[in-house]
Amino acid sequence: MSVVLARQITERSEAISGWVVASDYARRPELLERYGERGRELYLRDNAYHLSFLAEAVASGEPALFVDYVAWAKSMLLAHGVLVEDLVHNLRLLREALAVHLQGDDLSPALAPLDSALARLPDLPDAPPTFIDEGGRNAVLAQEYLERLLQGRRRDAGALIERALGDGVPLRQVYLDVFQRTQREVGRLWQLNRITVAEEHYCSAATQVLMSQLYPLVLEAPRNGRSVTAFCVADDLHEIGLRIVADFLELAGWDCDYIGANTPGAALIRQLERRTPDLVAVSVTMPYHVRALADFVEALRARPALAELPILVGGRPFLITDNLWQRIGASGWAADAEAAVDRADELVRGAA
Repeated sequence: MSVVLARQITERSEAISGWVVASDYARRPELLERYGERGRELYLRDNAYHLSFLAEAVASGEPALFVDYVAWAKSMLLAHGVLVEDLVHNLRLLREALAVHLQGDDLSPALAPLDSALARLPDLPDAPPTFIDEGGRNAVLAQEYLERLLQGRRRDAGALIERALGDGVPLRQVYLDVFQRTQREVGRLWQLNRITVAEEHYCSAATQVLMSQLYPLVLEAPRNGRSVTAFCVADDLHEIGLRIVADFLELAGWDCDYIGANTPGAALIRQLERRTPDLVAVSVTMPYHVRALADFVEALRARPALAELPILVGGRPFLITDNLWQRIGASGWAADAEAAVDRADELVRGAA
């Protein structure tokens, strides 16, 4: 039933969003004066995002996925001058809209995430904490690297990393403490409206280039005879986290076919049938991409030659809720790149 409701939410997203915005502007005419016509357009866009996250929370039976999203939305909207009370009105109207637009005798699976978010909203933080703690390992290096990127000094940022490696900072620490943390911090700064999306993209692109330049160091590790194919599901463009996992596996001796972002499941299955690895590693950044991963897992399990292939998953949605990886049929999950190496070894030993 939950999957049916989730499908209805997705299919009727435009109608639901339009109903919510029209109702709110009719009931509270002051919104037009407060936010203008541009505000109405953004309100429609935001509701489309709300519904995409809600649909996945409903389909997976995990209200926590939607609560986590609302925490992000609260801080992002506050940074753009939207009042918390307006978000509350929005969520309440979404609840009304579901009763109008969804069909079924029991709408509670669709209403539960909204009710959880509304109950938690007052206690959710106005802004997330920084990812670069002053007392953390290599925190000064990470902060200096980020400052150079935000100043548009990509070459200086690269030189900083080269010096750190020359001074004995392990490559794994550079990946985790500098690249991973600064990318998360860049996302936080964009969320809080402190940098533009162009600056966010610049920082990501510069880090990807630098990681590519360091790849020869990754390949120096002796091979262990194991192979892995790593990819992000279709429409998921956030690949740096996956790239870190892939490089950590290479450092541990694995041969990695790194496919990267936005990989259609059908095309990947054809490749896996031609060249079957010991393990598949999949990253999902946004909850609304979890369905694509679940569909891939189902399709892969339906192929006799691939049915027993271990699937390791990771990404933000799996950090939010404990058993999501089991719900979609994966073999295991890992919280970060270091854990991914250990879990990959366990899964392959268990499949042998």
